[in-house]
Amino acid sequence: MEYNEGNISAEEGLDVQALMHYLKKIVQKWWVILICAVLCAAVGFAAAKITYVPMYTCTISFVVDNKREDTVTGGQSASDISAGIDLARSYQIIMTETNQLMKLVAEDSGYNITGDEVKRMISSSLVEETPIIELSITSSDPEVSYAVAVSYLNNYSTITDETYKSTRAIVFDPPVMPSSPNTDRTAVLYPIAGFLLGAFAAAAFICLKVLIKDAVKSDEDIVNKLGSKLLASIVHVETGKNKKKAASGEKKMLITDRRTDFMFVESFKVIRTKLENIARRQNYKVFIFTSADENEGKTTAAVNTALSLAKGGKSVLLIDADLRKPAVYKALNVPAANELGLAGVVKGDKSLNDSIKYFEKDNIFLLLTSTPIPDSAEILSAEETEGIIDTVREEFDYIIIDTPPGGIVADASIIAQYADACVMVVRYDRSSIRRIRGTMEDIMSSGTEVIGCIYNDTESSTASRSLRSGKKAKRGYGYGYGYGYGHTSGRTNGKN
Repeated sequence: MEYNEGNISAEEGLDVQALMHYLKKIVQKWWVILICAVLCAAVGFAAAKITYVPMYTCTISFVVDNKREDTVTGGQSASDISAGIDLARSYQIIMTETNQLMKLVAEDSGYNITGDEVKRMISSSLVEETPIIELSITSSDPEVSYAVAVSYLNNYSTITDETYKSTRAIVFDPPVMPSSPNTDRTAVLYPIAGFLLGAFAAAAFICLKVLIKDAVKSDEDIVNKLGSKLLASIVHVETGKNKKKAASGEKKMLITDRRTDFMFVESFKVIRTKLENIARRQNYKVFIFTSADENEGKTTAAVNTALSLAKGGKSVLLIDADLRKPAVYKALNVPAANELGLAGVVKGDKSLNDSIKYFEKDNIFLLLTSTPIPDSAEILSAEETEGIIDTVREEFDYIIIDTPPGGIVADASIIAQYADACVMVVRYDRSSIRRIRGTMEDIMSSGTEVIGCIYNDTESSTASRSLRSGKKAKRGYGYGYGYGYGHTSGRTNGKN
């Protein structure tokens, strides 16, 4: 099997579906983003409080006139005001940038400060459309701020009069000793900046995690990245009554249930047709169902495939070979108290005929297990297991075997030796491409063909293309069972 890693262009990688996937993940993890944003806002608030130094500001307001007092003969014209505005811009530069003036103010302030320090204290602004200059002197000591402002009043004309002999800057709002510190803007700005930075960082981390994970996000990924055939795409549906059924332990989603979504049922008709075609061409009978990870829907897929084949009039045996965490009886909601299934037959505790149960309602034969078997690998690798598979091969049209996740434990690879083909169940955005490939390679190393993948929990649009059906499906129903295997290794070749 060849993997076509380079078949996806940059344009395809940045399509709307991919962007929507990132957005979906961000929305799903909104609480993570909110927590990070709030924490960073708290850090920003703490930083503002720790670094806060109260500052005091004295202000002086000047109005610039383009005429000396001794030359004034009347009121100011519009041209005089316009000239005063232009002149005020020049005065502003002189008052805030002249080093000689800064030095004079520092020496006359009565404090041991330098001209450069005075320059850093001073800022200015022009009142729009007026010849008014507002000069601000800011310091951590209100007395220093006031002293520098007074010194400024005493010395500014020394420089301005020399530069502009026929104009003047009149003080109409003298400085006053500041009685309270300035408003602490950092107490607001730092938390806001921290909140935004935290939210952005969390969202970027979520997107990066999705990018690094490189999971299956479309049916094209099945073909292009896994190099496998797509058997069908399964759309998950969720309604209020389905939630109640799951909570009360009633039936899972089964194609035999009339309440099951149309798209769900049609998907397994597609799978049945493809398996029948493959079986006819290759003379295959025994199919194992596995996945790279747990909770990808392999048990639900195996059960419904078996039911679909049985509905087509075939003689079908469904074997639960997931001896570690048996779940077929749960999916079918059938009684299976203390059933050892395959393990009981291998150990000789029960005959094969007695262990296989026929359920007339669904026209299906079951070899169920309800009790977890600790030595499952040894049971599956026993010669008796191969003999059981050979026996049922002669008696049934199809044998569907549910196995543990092949990416977690070696059981699937072991029983694959006795099967004709393997069906991989790949859940939307669940396992990484690398992990799925490793599982497929493990199965193929057992001499068993991986005939294709069932793409589970897919977007409705993808499944619609697969089924070529115009009916819109509802999304949200999840497959799988909430159990853990408790293993992080056990694969035959140790791939991730």
